[in-house]
Amino acid sequence: MHTKRRGVSEIISTIMIILIVSVAGSYLFVYATGLFQKQQDDFIQTKEQSTIKAKERFKVTAIWWGGSNNLLNISVYNYGVNDIEINEVYIDGIRVKQFVFGRNSPLRTEDILQIAFDSPVSIVSGRQYTIVLVTSNGVPKTIEWSA
Repeated sequence: MHTKRRGVSEIISTIMIILIVSVAGSYLFVYATGLFQKQQDDFIQTKEQSTIKAKERFKVTAIWWGGSNNLLNISVYNYGVNDIEINEVYIDGIRVKQFVFGRNSPLRTEDILQIAFDSPVSIVSGRQYTIVLVTSNGVPKTIEWSA
């Protein structure tokens, strides 16, 4: 007895394999393109942020303390290319919460800004303190100050 076997012809099976490989290749191409584009976008954004931060240059010219309370007054000079804003101040690693004036005020290039605040740490004459000023773009400046 002769049984009839039915199978897929060589042409149909070749077309199916080409179709499967094409779909898989297209999927991988789209996935890889999106992945590389995201990495490129992240790199460009990081580079732009670094460029902005590199143009922010400032220094503390003076620190005043009255001697009887925890009120500090800091003068900051901007000698960078960009205008800046001092956004945060830390004394010995503790964030300043109460500003009298100067926080987030624009500090133009070649200008001086005074920032006054109540220190979160008790100020004692003769003791050394680490003061960190941070701009709105995240550029820090660390100063060692002796009361």
